[in-house]
Amino acid sequence: MRVNRVPTAELLLLGLLAMLAVGIRWAGRHEVTADMRIFYAWYDRIEAGGGFAALDQEIGNYNAPFLYLLAILTYLPGSTLIKIKLTWCLFDVLLVYFTYRIVALRHAGWRIPALAALVTAFLPTVVVNSSLYGQCDGVWGALALGGLYYVLRGKGWGAASLFTMALAVKPQAIFIFPVLALTVLAGRLPWRCLLAVPVVYVVLDLPAILAGRDPVELLTLYSPGRQSSHVPALTSNAPSAYAFFPVTTRVDTLETLGYLFAAVLVLGVLYLLIAGRVRLDADRLVTASAVFVIGVPFLLPGMHERYFYLADVVAVALAFHRPRLWPVPVLVQAASLLSYGPFLFGTAALVDLRILAVLMLSALVWSIHALTTVHRGSENSAGRPERAGQAGRQDDRARHQDDDAQLLDAGVVEVVGMVQCGQEDTKAEHQTRDDEGNHHGCSPSGWVGPTVPYLRPGRDNGTVTDR
Repeated sequence: MRVNRVPTAELLLLGLLAMLAVGIRWAGRHEVTADMRIFYAWYDRIEAGGGFAALDQEIGNYNAPFLYLLAILTYLPGSTLIKIKLTWCLFDVLLVYFTYRIVALRHAGWRIPALAALVTAFLPTVVVNSSLYGQCDGVWGALALGGLYYVLRGKGWGAASLFTMALAVKPQAIFIFPVLALTVLAGRLPWRCLLAVPVVYVVLDLPAILAGRDPVELLTLYSPGRQSSHVPALTSNAPSAYAFFPVTTRVDTLETLGYLFAAVLVLGVLYLLIAGRVRLDADRLVTASAVFVIGVPFLLPGMHERYFYLADVVAVALAFHRPRLWPVPVLVQAASLLSYGPFLFGTAALVDLRILAVLMLSALVWSIHALTTVHRGSENSAGRPERAGQAGRQDDRARHQDDDAQLLDAGVVEVVGMVQCGQEDTKAEHQTRDDEGNHHGCSPSGWVGPTVPYLRPGRDNGTVTDR
């Protein structure tokens, strides 16, 4: 983007919106929640222990990289409250940046990606989490979203490294890891990039280990036995499947079933896509990511309400990649935001948790349907219309058009078209497209047509090679 070619009025409005994004977070700066009081206690112990010298202690139940952030803050002047919340808000900037980059893989120019970035910047749960709530989900959420961006770019080492950095901050980052497994199993990313996972994780814990912390204790911090003890209930206000089971008996059995069903969801989706040889373009990978980050916390026991944070953000990217799925982020955001009520305001649930769970379940079902229903009109290498696990009729392509083409014919994305039409002054920066208008998919090397398989060149996989 050449800033000198952007209309002055447009720059002015963007600047005002950026200032509002800061101001809306500043409004919640003085709020102190129960989680913030816990962070205060950890901060005080680190400060009393001499900053980084205190890393040899077992402080709290978060991993060492989170304690590094608090240790850095002990050397900076100012209010502890402001320093902590400002740090979380800085990661909001990184979150917005990666949203922009992910949507830019789908839309040429900068205006539509900028719109997606603005939506993320003002997303209620994103704003509330870092400012009013004072939680750090934006830290691991931004890193996880960065990992997804590198997955879409075909950069395996970068993706695995950022995913692991997110995991090292909070274990909830594991929700997005199945998309890394999907691309590796499909041959899109090399198996060796998975070596980055244990290496990066250990390297991030190494400063604390060198400071004197017990390596076994630290490296097993995320073991189910240690983590589950912090949330003994089946759900902690999370709009999950356990909202329908307000029980106190046979809890252990329900927890075990929850872990197993979450595994079934992940492995089932992976098998469906791999065995069906479904073309894994950027749109489908974003859809698969949405399924994982919504479905896994929905089925796992012991979830907090804010553990759908990554689902909130990925759902926005999904809507910009596949506009027909716009109800998904609406459902996810409504269920996620309304579940914050009891913790933030100390009152009874604003909306019955079972209703919020139904909203989240609807978003999950909608996403799964979109994932397993292929882009009509696309074909696999055998000349058959692609199906998620089943063959279609030979004339499917003649009878159906691509999802996005149908949206354009119906005028649903007319506003998007109007925005794109306004980009005449940046036309020189747009990538050349072929005469058939194949500009809906993307690959690590650039824009490709919608029928190009999402595979690496030279591989013979039976398809055309390419709290």
